[in-house]
Amino acid sequence: MKKLLVILCAMFLLCVFTTSSYAYSVTVNYNAGTTQQTTALTGYATTGALMDGMAVTAYYLGGGFETLYWADIDSDSGGVTGTGWSMRADGNTFNSGAWSLTASSAITGLYIDAGVGDTVFDTVYSPYPGTPGSARGRNFAVTTSGSGTIVATYIDQVALTGNAPIGDLYRYLDIQFTDLGGWAGSLNFTADSDNILFGGDIDPVPEPATMLLLGTGLIGLAGIGRKKFFKKG
Repeated sequence: MKKLLVILCAMFLLCVFTTSSYAYSVTVNYNAGTTQQTTALTGYATTGALMDGMAVTAYYLGGGFETLYWADIDSDSGGVTGTGWSMRADGNTFNSGAWSLTASSAITGLYIDAGVGDTVFDTVYSPYPGTPGSARGRNFAVTTSGSGTIVATYIDQVALTGNAPIGDLYRYLDIQFTDLGGWAGSLNFTADSDNILFGGDIDPVPEPATMLLLGTGLIGLAGIGRKKFFKKG
């Protein structure tokens, strides 16, 4: 009887620790949005120190937000430190690199614009390897224990100039803590990122209607130029 009781206690403790680990409920979504384009990628070995200028916006429970811009911490790491929150990435985000978020003030979400830091997010794509220069990619995934609901959404797919988007690269990552009362604490997660080859070389692809208006405007300007030319002559 005593032996049975010990076994039952051990099983109970095992269940407790098993269910408490990685207890976050995580959903990852992909929103093609507006296609962005860039000439080329530098390769897949992007560290936390190679994303300078990336914009990170934190939204506070009860209203208000704060936008900060990514900067180096050391030769292998980078991050931002805000009012009651901070985020950093250490090492190569493709394999061993880890992102960490801490917040003492309750926040409801984070919105990351990687594009302004000459960076894109690289997700897992099949068939491998996806966009040339991007390699395999790595999706958002929580690697620490905790409780709560997290919805991570990749927004605005990225394509190489002159090519259709493959569906593995995205400019934005929106991380929402959907539980009432916001979120505070410490969170580690993975998310692969790649650098674009030329600084500032990422732009939305014009929609057909926009291109039509642009073409009409150029035709109009050309007409005005001709009128001026003939009038001068």
